Amino acid sequence: MPLSMMKKIPWAVATPTKMQLSLADRSIVHPHGILHDVLVRVAELVFPADFVILDMEEDREVEPLLLGRPFLATGRALIDVEMGGLMLR
Repeated sequence: MPLSMMKKIPWAVATPTKMQLSLADRSIVHPHGILHDVLVRVAELVFPADFVILDMEEDREVEPLLLGRPFLATGRALIDVEMGGLMLR
């Protein structure tokens, strides 16, 4: 989750972390922190999730939110790359 998105959540306080992430371009980034046990609602379903907070460039058109494998597995996700769709069952 971008730091700018976390700042829009009034109660959000990130726990500091010493984690390092290796990105696709082989650069290494240090997250701002981790938001633990955030309730995420998808339709009528609610899932607890942890979010790694990254200080990223803002894009006015899109707010990126990366969903990891544990969350997608819990939500029984179906990803349609061709249509650009994500469905949780």
